[in-house]
Amino acid sequence: MTSKFLTLGNELNRSFKEREDEIAGSLLAMISGEHVLFIGPPGTAKSMLAREMCKCIEGGNFFYYLLTRFTTPDEIFGPLSLSSLQADIFSRKVDGYLPTANVSFLDEIFKANSSILNSLLTILNERKYHNGSEILDVPLFSVFGASNELPEENESLEALYDRFLFRYYVGYVQDETNFVELIMGHAEDFSPSVRLTIDEITDLQRGAVNVSIDDDVLESVVALRREFRSNGVTVSDRRWKKMLWVLRVASCSLGRKSVDKTMLPLLQHMLWNRPEERTTIRKNLQAMVISGGINIEREQKDIKDLRASAVMVKDFILPKEVICTSCQVPFVSWKRLQEHAMDHSDHMYRFPDGDELYQVWRYKVHSRLLPNLVEVFGKMGHPVRLTMSEGDRELYLGDIGDFEDELGVLSADLEEERAALLRSLDSNHWLTPGDREGILAQYDVKMATMSEMRRSLQETRTIALSEDVVEP
Repeated sequence: MTSKFLTLGNELNRSFKEREDEIAGSLLAMISGEHVLFIGPPGTAKSMLAREMCKCIEGGNFFYYLLTRFTTPDEIFGPLSLSSLQADIFSRKVDGYLPTANVSFLDEIFKANSSILNSLLTILNERKYHNGSEILDVPLFSVFGASNELPEENESLEALYDRFLFRYYVGYVQDETNFVELIMGHAEDFSPSVRLTIDEITDLQRGAVNVSIDDDVLESVVALRREFRSNGVTVSDRRWKKMLWVLRVASCSLGRKSVDKTMLPLLQHMLWNRPEERTTIRKNLQAMVISGGINIEREQKDIKDLRASAVMVKDFILPKEVICTSCQVPFVSWKRLQEHAMDHSDHMYRFPDGDELYQVWRYKVHSRLLPNLVEVFGKMGHPVRLTMSEGDRELYLGDIGDFEDELGVLSADLEEERAALLRSLDSNHWLTPGDREGILAQYDVKMATMSEMRRSLQETRTIALSEDVVEP
């Protein structure tokens, strides 16, 4: 069946421009037994796309209808049987109407009035129709609904909205080349070269029951639910259960025995309530695909800290010794001189070849403070140098080498992980090119971060090896 899905997807994408998400999701919805809602402004081919999707099933019964606020139950579920009424039996002649359809398209779905809503909700959710005293099994795979707008705040319409697991906001074509092909083409002449049979769909659904869910997928779903609840967004338990069923069917159609994390982006079309939520949900799901892999955040922080400390550890090295006359200790390191003075605030210091005594920190009111050493030694023709001690330099160069070795291993592991992911993505035809690019972009960010880490290490090496003359 995989070849059929690919063929149908390619043919539909040639007829409909910039509708990759909608086409892939609609095919997946049909084989999963779920419903699809297209929302968007008039003239975006919502109705045409839904009608053409119905052509993809062979030997099925189809039902189309444009709903208005005045649509009666007779128009959707069939007219009353006059012969049954004569026998005091309430029954409809349902042949050719929604209760006998395999695939249906209901345009302006939210125009449905209260006289048909209850029966419609039961059909969508339970695949049952109460025809008088008789309960009929409805052989429905999917209902495609279309609307120019989201439903108004109405309890019944909100329940109807919730029944549509797949939701797509369909906008106008953006690319100018696609626009020209659209207005010059003949999408209404679409006729698929292959079709799915009802038996194929039924067999696929039976096989999907045995597909397992990977632990990290379940963890991701639980994390999503937790995040939604913390933001005050409620997704019904029924929808979560249906989402996992769709992932099982999608994996089974690819010949996989379990649902892995490359399936998570498919949930982006099932989680949003408002169109403005789509972008955030999509990015979060793409990030989840690579979460739990190689984490370079710790190394990134350590390398950043190493560079910062290398700057801090550099010291002003004096060209001649400054001597503490109180304990006769000579100093050429300005940092060690400061530390000594802090521990011994009453000690006095003198320059070589000089008799004047100074203090680093004022201890007595009339004591003389040590002058600017850069200026003093500069006038002597012996400039102060900003550098790192040999011991510190050796330590830093050793750390830099260790990090470079570690980055080499991480880079190789990351490339291997990316290659494995790429193989899994390439075999998953339910993902659109945009989904694949978004997921792989997460790895590109990691690789760019690795390059930045290498640059930071090189800068740290330069800092450790450099020796700067400090101008007065």
